[in-house]
Amino acid sequence: MLVLVLTLHCLPQESASDRTQQLYEEAKLEEKSGHVDAAIQKYKQIIALQPNLAAAYSNLGRLYYQQGQLDEAVKALQRATQIDPKLEPPRALLGFVFFQLEDFEGARRELKAASQLKEGDKTARLFLARSLMELKDFDGALKLLVQLNREDPKNTEVLYTLGSLYSSLAEITMGKIQTVDPDSYLLEVVLGKVSEIKQVYTDAAEHYRRAIERAPDVPDLYYRYAHSLWEAGDSGGALTAYNRALERNPYDYRAQWESARILLSDNPQEALHRANRAIELKPDVPGARIVRGRALLSLEKPNDAIEAFKKAITLDPDDPAVHFQLARAYRQAGLTQEAQNENAIYERMDKEAHAGKEQKPSEPQ
Repeated sequence: MLVLVLTLHCLPQESASDRTQQLYEEAKLEEKSGHVDAAIQKYKQIIALQPNLAAAYSNLGRLYYQQGQLDEAVKALQRATQIDPKLEPPRALLGFVFFQLEDFEGARRELKAASQLKEGDKTARLFLARSLMELKDFDGALKLLVQLNREDPKNTEVLYTLGSLYSSLAEITMGKIQTVDPDSYLLEVVLGKVSEIKQVYTDAAEHYRRAIERAPDVPDLYYRYAHSLWEAGDSGGALTAYNRALERNPYDYRAQWESARILLSDNPQEALHRANRAIELKPDVPGARIVRGRALLSLEKPNDAIEAFKKAITLDPDDPAVHFQLARAYRQAGLTQEAQNENAIYERMDKEAHAGKEQKPSEPQ
């Protein structure tokens, strides 16, 4: 949880008596030593000397919050905001307290004010979005979460909240579909998408299979079914399903290159044909370029494979696997130095990727 600390240095020095400053320094030492109750008493003495010192009320409220004395925290933080309505930290913390007390309207009010006072406070905006979700303002919450995700795409708290919002919207949508048309194939589509979000691909495939039974003339369903089978690890079933998808829609570039991926080991020539077709339909898909390059390697055409992998890197420079494949192509072409260079790039990027996954997420700021 966000830790809010306001010092007396933000006040005009002539307004803080020597005794107040001494008490403040003592309060900091008590808190640092873990003597929170003693620190609280120091801040109370400061308030007795300086009854209109917003920073003192803010720190007092923060300590009450840390002690779990939420009612007392509310009183102190509200007084801080009354004294200085433009002070952001006590408003943000007051919003967190209200959220914990399940006063979501109060949380919305304070967190919205805090976000307006300090737009960079991502934690306040995150909890504002969560408050809006509790108040069923899904549109407002979605707008905030999409913006936060754009600013910080690796923030797991934002991603989790965004996923929860999507799940809630899916449940609402399913309820509406069930009311309007309980036998609609779209109900199974929604359930399939929810399972994909949860990465339960076996369930997703089953939902798409049921959707196909209800609406066999919808080509996209066959692709979704095949893709879910692939993600679930059923390559054989996925290839059969991809073939069915292509029978109904040969212009589906997704089914073209994803089925080519399965065919690489047993039929690289057909894999190359499908990857080429996918690229004709949609040239900017890195995956199709990688499959094409791998097929060319299997067919012992390293120079063509090198060009394919280079184009894939242009489309997706952050994928270390492409550099690994390019190193393979260089080795097959007899270009030893180039292969070593690409392998070094791959190892560096792979190491950085693993380090990022292992790094413990930092506390919300």
